[in-house]
Amino acid sequence: MLRYLRENTGNWIIKFFLGIIVLVFVFLGVGSMNASKVTEVATVNDAPITLKEFQQAHKNMVQRMRQQFGDAMNADLLKALNLKQQAVNSLIDQKLMELEADKLEVIVSDQELQDSLLGIKAFQRDGQFDMDLYAMVLGRNGMTPETFEASQRQALKENKLRKMVMDSITVTDAEASTWYTFQNTKKAVNYIEINPDTFTGLEPGAEAVKKQYQANKDKYRSKPKRQVAYLRFSPADYAGQVGVTDEQILAYYEQHADTYKIPEKVAASHVLIRVDENADEAAVAAAEKEAMAVYEKAKKGEAFDALAKEFSQGPSGPSGGALGTFEKDAMVKPFAEAAFSMAAGEISKPVKTRFGWHVIKVGNRFPAKVVSLAEARADIRKELEKEELNNLAYYKAGEAFDAVIDGDDFEQVALIAKKQIQQTPAFSADGQGLGMDNAQAFAKEAFTLSDKGISDVMQLGDDYYLIQLKKTIDPKQLPLEAVETDIIVSLTAAKQHEAAEKKAQELLKKAESQGDLSALAKDNALEIKTSDAFTRSQAVKGIAGSGPITAAAFTLDKAGKVYPEVIEAGGRYYLISLSDVQVPTDKEIQAGLKDVKAQVASKKQQQHFYAWMTALKEKADISINTQIIN
Repeated sequence: MLRYLRENTGNWIIKFFLGIIVLVFVFLGVGSMNASKVTEVATVNDAPITLKEFQQAHKNMVQRMRQQFGDAMNADLLKALNLKQQAVNSLIDQKLMELEADKLEVIVSDQELQDSLLGIKAFQRDGQFDMDLYAMVLGRNGMTPETFEASQRQALKENKLRKMVMDSITVTDAEASTWYTFQNTKKAVNYIEINPDTFTGLEPGAEAVKKQYQANKDKYRSKPKRQVAYLRFSPADYAGQVGVTDEQILAYYEQHADTYKIPEKVAASHVLIRVDENADEAAVAAAEKEAMAVYEKAKKGEAFDALAKEFSQGPSGPSGGALGTFEKDAMVKPFAEAAFSMAAGEISKPVKTRFGWHVIKVGNRFPAKVVSLAEARADIRKELEKEELNNLAYYKAGEAFDAVIDGDDFEQVALIAKKQIQQTPAFSADGQGLGMDNAQAFAKEAFTLSDKGISDVMQLGDDYYLIQLKKTIDPKQLPLEAVETDIIVSLTAAKQHEAAEKKAQELLKKAESQGDLSALAKDNALEIKTSDAFTRSQAVKGIAGSGPITAAAFTLDKAGKVYPEVIEAGGRYYLISLSDVQVPTDKEIQAGLKDVKAQVASKKQQQHFYAWMTALKEKADISINTQIIN
């Protein structure tokens, strides 16, 4: 109906009909008198946030999410991110900042605006601002210089205000030192592990299985299922229907200039003789002597890969020490500086890094280069065509959804879209039964639909879908025979965990009376292990789900002290005691003080700014039109 009215507004009968509708709306109080309410998504102290601003902010957020998540981006993730609400919240924050900046008379000069524009790389050719490129880039994004410069001026004003608020927060050396010590103190624990899997002979009998089934019949039902019809809009369907101009290719190349700058690279191998970062001078000297012996062998002509296999203590040793081809920034500084100063085929004397001593052999060198437009043209064309095809598929899916909004049934929508309706077999909410890529996301969307309901446009991978629910299949009671094995497994596991926890509690009582895990382990023929040292934010190496153990360890302050509770981690049970505490030295604190001071300052400033914004919101009169958002 809506499409018919749109397409026939030139017809005098339709105009007469529309005129009557307008009169009725006027008498009902709908129309120009309330138009502002319809176009306002929110107000902040009577300052409006328009529907157009909301739509643009939401569109920008969606585009950023697509760039961030790529193929993983779909309708399901968009819903989970709640981007509409995020867009409104962001606009409210911007409006509050705008009003506060005006109140405090924060000003951005024309020169400041110009400097910011000249510094944006997307508008530069050969490092210089280019007016034609500026207009082209803005045009491709649906903006004019006037609108962009107004938004840029406002952004600069907000940045000034934010800096005014945050710069009032400082951090002393004492604060930074305390924070560094807190974050970098390490602890190691002794632990005894009780694994439920070691408890055997606990399988339930037939009567127990039957009793579990009878008492929990609702747990043993088939999964609810759905059958749907769908239309798929794939970019591949529109191959040959898009074109890419030379101007677009040039603009893309210039906007992504850094992508085509390939830094210098080196292919190298090494022999690593490990030495601990905190080792004493004697250990460092001994490792250097060992590395020098390898160097002498290599200089005499012994095969470098054979030497690496025999002497290297690094992970690349078994493969002849090969490290592949790498950029300078990919390696620690001393290693990189040595490798990039050597000629192809050259072997270095031992080089010291935090890992130990390295003997390096450079296999080949690859000078830095810039990929020319001619070399990149084919790949750029392919990328732009892919983007255009994706946009076209989305546009076609959107057209089909417009038909749904207009009231057309699914069959009519398919005819309009020139697509064939496809049918699925019955499937469950986890996608079982679909036999397609992204089955779980497809199924999750389908399970939100009511009878005959049609979904919004949904993206799965590169394709877009409209889905209509055709049939709902309710769960059915499963017979005992179908679930007997599952019941046996679950009851056995429950008994194993019960037995393991009981054993752990008994051992804990003994440990508390003895005051030591070592004696407990010896008396009960148990294995006691000592962990590597870990910080508050690190996992305990070798223990799955070790978060509770890390937390418990940092409540212990005396070596040998037994933690007073059994800890469950990763489905196993643990008794722990404190083995060692490693507090950063003054030298280590001073070395990291500058970075930590900046980190703490940034954290405190963000917290202060958040509190300041919260206070602004609490004092402001904010109204949100949830009907438009939803």
